[in-house]
Amino acid sequence: MRKNPILISLYTLCSLFVIIGNPDYSQATSLEKVQYLYPTNNDKAFDETADEFYQALRDRRYPPHREFYVKYKQRQRDLNNGLFKDFSNASVNIRKKGLFREVEAFNYITWDGNIHYTYPDMDIKDHPAISPDRQVYFFYSFIDTEMEFRGRYAIYDVETKQILAGGGTYIPKYPIYKKHLQEKGERGNN
Repeated sequence: MRKNPILISLYTLCSLFVIIGNPDYSQATSLEKVQYLYPTNNDKAFDETADEFYQALRDRRYPPHREFYVKYKQRQRDLNNGLFKDFSNASVNIRKKGLFREVEAFNYITWDGNIHYTYPDMDIKDHPAISPDRQVYFFYSFIDTEMEFRGRYAIYDVETKQILAGGGTYIPKYPIYKKHLQEKGERGNN
């Protein structure tokens, strides 16, 4: 069977028009065209500080927090386990207003005598619905002693006042193992 060169040329030309005319083939996707559930808002001015928002959160001044409180109260749960609250005897309390992409810089590394842990170990790629340039309040509180590490964090949207991410952890430490390593190091130095 003989191939017709005119049909081959016409087919090639049509294929080229389809590829050139199809934006999926002809253009790379721009980051600006990504449809986020929480889009960029770093061009907007919000006057409330992180400390002011924290107090408003504790006082339940905003509708999302009042609704949250009602749901928790109906389930007879402690509100402090739902809305963020600093540890009263914390080693560190952080309240910061910034961009969502900046929260990764606040990871803290603790050692239990055996393993290093990173907390809160945030990766903004795990939250594809939130623009990295979205303004957020970041709250972080932890207690780091020789016996334990307790941490909690929360990220609230500056504009909507909704919680975007949060969590808590408890890591018991192994002081016996730590003491053993110290004794072993002292014996090695003698």
